[in-house]
Amino acid sequence: MRLFYLLLVLFLANTISAQRVLLIEKLNSAQTTKLYTGSYIQYRVVGDDSWYSDKIYDLRDDIQAIVFPDRYVPVADIEMMRQRKPAARAFGLMLVTFGLSWSGFAAIGTATDGDPNTNYRWSDAAVTGISVGTGMLLPALFGTKRMRFGEGRRLRLRILDISF
Repeated sequence: MRLFYLLLVLFLANTISAQRVLLIEKLNSAQTTKLYTGSYIQYRVVGDDSWYSDKIYDLRDDIQAIVFPDRYVPVADIEMMRQRKPAARAFGLMLVTFGLSWSGFAAIGTATDGDPNTNYRWSDAAVTGISVGTGMLLPALFGTKRMRFGEGRRLRLRILDISF
């Protein structure tokens, strides 16, 4: 019974504290993307062409601003955010691994089969080159998702306090 009360107190202590969320809302859609304190984001501010990246230190819902360790950025000033797509990087890594494995197995097979007529062919090098090249291009081309915010856009940023 003591264990039950201890777990109940620990559970309630976690739910009582205020929780603030940075929402990325899409127009006419019920689904939102939620970013919490401690999330890593890359963003661009209105009127500046350079990308900034930092970890969210705090979210202020009273002034609608994101707090980073060295600055406050109002949500209305964020023009664009980008997020990495892990699937593109993972698939690219699989293609690179496949190409290098193909070449490695072909070289090992040529060296150990004992037949002087077999050798490493250009087709083996072509398979390796194409798969490694494609695997390196995939994350570069499809590895990030860019989201634009502001007036007249389909996406909107908002900070909500969802404490009970």
